[in-house]
Amino acid sequence: MKRLLLALLLFANAYLLLGCATKEPEADAPPLVIGFSQSGTESNWRKKHSRSIITALEKDHYQVLYRNGYMNQERQIQDIRTFIAYKVDMIIFTPLQEDGWEPVLIEAQKADIPVILVDRHIDVTDPTLFVTHIGPSFKAEGNRAGLYISNHFMDSAKEEVRILELAGAQNTSPTQLRSEGFRETIQQAPPVKEDGTSRTKPKMTIVHQLTGDFIRLKGKDQMKRYIENNDLSSIDVLYSHSDEMTHGALEALADTEIIPGKDLLVVTIDGQEDMIEKLRTGIVNCVVECKPDVGWYVANTVTRYFRNQETGQVLPKDIFVSETVFSKQNIGSIPTRNY
Repeated sequence: MKRLLLALLLFANAYLLLGCATKEPEADAPPLVIGFSQSGTESNWRKKHSRSIITALEKDHYQVLYRNGYMNQERQIQDIRTFIAYKVDMIIFTPLQEDGWEPVLIEAQKADIPVILVDRHIDVTDPTLFVTHIGPSFKAEGNRAGLYISNHFMDSAKEEVRILELAGAQNTSPTQLRSEGFRETIQQAPPVKEDGTSRTKPKMTIVHQLTGDFIRLKGKDQMKRYIENNDLSSIDVLYSHSDEMTHGALEALADTEIIPGKDLLVVTIDGQEDMIEKLRTGIVNCVVECKPDVGWYVANTVTRYFRNQETGQVLPKDIFVSETVFSKQNIGSIPTRNY
């Protein structure tokens, strides 16, 4: 009798296993929903940045809920609250400025919605409010701009190089770090020659710092006002934090006798196609790349995050995008920018 019961049990188990093996597969799960809040559309760079992220996420079969903050932090905060109300699976946003985000990020954390920062960074007391930051090393960009200028004037007969800095929006990580990296580099001692003697480098002085908010019109207005109240011929270098502001400054310079690229060394950050053209024609001397095409980095990080929920692995707190510098030395190998 026991043998009969055992045989019946084995038969039942085999039947169940066979049933599981031949069961029709369940329908595909719905795509994860990613809420993406962009700070604005103030430049071709920013528009390319948005397209890159949305395209890469959709290519990896995520559903993207996109909102444009139109350069207004309160609007961005409301958009993030909308994502929380919709119970999205993740929030990605480009912060307009560094502070003011903690309350809404606490709301996201309480709703168990992970947050990823792209491009700019934020200032919060609790680093667990966001998973990671994906973007450029703004300080390294400032370092590269400073290094180009230092090398350009190395062994120059000038005793002093006077620099006009056209900075971005206040209270933002790009402005603060690009200024910090730039100053750090231009203040470094000149390198030592192979024979042990030191090369000469003139004193580097930032004469004035203007604020152009990363906007073309503001850059033009700031430069125009500066020209009206100062002797621009005493300035050796224009260091601008963004191509859009540089375009505005160049428009203001068009009404003067100063020839940009010759009388005034022009160094800008971003790498838009229209600025690369000015590099080719000699109006601009150096373009420090700030890459907007970060979609692959973002989509890859999102996938890794959700996969890591099963493995327990932790993402790094910063994921930096590789960038370079463009000048007449490598102008022939600059790839098409598409923005």
